[in-house]
Amino acid sequence: MAVAARGRTPPTPFDEELARFDRTLADSPTANWAMPSATLSALLDLIAETLEERPGTPLPHGFAERLAAAAGDQEGPRFLKDTARALREAQRRGLLGFNELPMSLWEAELRFSGLRNFSWWVEADEYDSFEAGVVAGVTSEHPDGCHFLLPRLAEELHAALLIDARSDSGASLRAVVPWATPPVLREILRTATAHLLEAH
Repeated sequence: MAVAARGRTPPTPFDEELARFDRTLADSPTANWAMPSATLSALLDLIAETLEERPGTPLPHGFAERLAAAAGDQEGPRFLKDTARALREAQRRGLLGFNELPMSLWEAELRFSGLRNFSWWVEADEYDSFEAGVVAGVTSEHPDGCHFLLPRLAEELHAALLIDARSDSGASLRAVVPWATPPVLREILRTATAHLLEAH
């Protein structure tokens, strides 16, 4: 619903936001397992049919308000069906790469939440040097947290390093994580990898 509401505000067309949503869903193993695009499309159709056949059906708190904001002048059920159809069409077309459709701010926030959480270790003045802060951040959850936090962080570091820093996607990443320059990302990745190899 939030994606749709954003799509109603120029200059971000709804179909582009929907393509970003589909791309984000597909790129998240957890989300793609729990709610793949095809399942979400079917669910939207089911909700639309339910609202048409039984208009008084109780809805989760806030759902009707968010639906109205997203649908704009359209009837809610019609909007849900159109969105389901658009999701299926996006799935048939295939996912768009960042070179075809730049990453948006909300995508960067979702994709790089681990880097955002790591910001304190990079930006805090508690440590004598940048390197000391990075080492403290990497080892802060040792030993148990390392097994799930560091692989996720390393994955985000790799993904961030693959984004062209001069592109619109790179600008979105820096807007969300201002310190995410290639040298800083490489140093954190080096430290995280070294810790995993040496301590685990």
